[in-house]
Amino acid sequence: MVQKDKFQSKNSFQKLILALLIICTVPLPSRSETKIPTRKDCSLIKKNQNYDYYDRQEAHDFGRKIQALIAKKDLQGIYKNVLIDELENGPRREFIKNKSFDEIFPKEWISKVIKSEINCDSVGWRGFMISHGLIWFDRMEDGKWTIKSINGTTQENFNNKKLIGWETNKGIIPPTCFPTFGYFEKPKIGLFKEEFKIKNKTRFEYSPGEYIGETIPLGYKIKSKISKKNVYSLTTNLNECFKWDLENGFAKNEERNNELVLVGNIVYQKNNIKGRDNYDRYKTHYEVLKRVDLSKCHQLAKELSRCNDSYLIRIGYYSGGTIGWLGKYYIFGIFESNAKPYLVPLKIFSNKNLALNAIKN
Repeated sequence: MVQKDKFQSKNSFQKLILALLIICTVPLPSRSETKIPTRKDCSLIKKNQNYDYYDRQEAHDFGRKIQALIAKKDLQGIYKNVLIDELENGPRREFIKNKSFDEIFPKEWISKVIKSEINCDSVGWRGFMISHGLIWFDRMEDGKWTIKSINGTTQENFNNKKLIGWETNKGIIPPTCFPTFGYFEKPKIGLFKEEFKIKNKTRFEYSPGEYIGETIPLGYKIKSKISKKNVYSLTTNLNECFKWDLENGFAKNEERNNELVLVGNIVYQKNNIKGRDNYDRYKTHYEVLKRVDLSKCHQLAKELSRCNDSYLIRIGYYSGGTIGWLGKYYIFGIFESNAKPYLVPLKIFSNKNLALNAIKN
């Protein structure tokens, strides 16, 4: 009886050892890892590049680097390793602090980006895109690569629901009154730079408030070399603004008759074409984003005094092409000279994130 028990015990022990060996030798199912598309050999492309500022393989590999960081859900890695400065569009650095990856990037967005094939060539002059423009990246002049825009993610917005147009005692300021430094207005900048011998063109273009007053008098106008009907001006007399027809601060000797249409917080010019919306998105329109403290207004206008009112606005128009919306973010102030109120551009930002940083700081 004792021998039988010993035999059964020994047999059971052997079975246990055998079972453990089987368990250890059979591979366990590995954790499913999200894989990005296979790396391409861009040297196999025979077609000539339309733009030669980049290396095809470098471009492709950088796109895959972005995908890999997204597949790992490495939020800090994205902002540290593949982004040089602030995004032109997308969550700014300060906004992502203390936030998780999933709070910023939706699941469907992640899936689309990871599965997308990265091209070896750019989309014309605009750079490289991933998943039909959810991400744009490009090579900078110094040779470094960076993400430029991240679209379709959680966005940071201005709390401006109660700000509908820039109200004055004469009514809402029309979009055409604002003297802007837009995409097609380089000649204006060049003429004023030349006339007043301004050395730092970039500083003048983005901080015009530093030059208006003593250097460039309020209301000063220069005749256009292209059209004798138009004159260039950096500042707008609000009295003229409500009386005359202007186009981005370019005065035309025609009485103003265009009506304004408010859509949400945006001030549009009326569209009189039948069968279309009653507002014209292809003409200049603007949105008031935030009131600027008068002390800040004074700081930005070094040669002027007594800032009466100031706002940060977003102003531009839709091009009707693949470029989309053309515009910038401006801080404008209203100043008086000889009892005349002038609308003055003080600070200009090329994108929302730079404007947000300036206001938040």
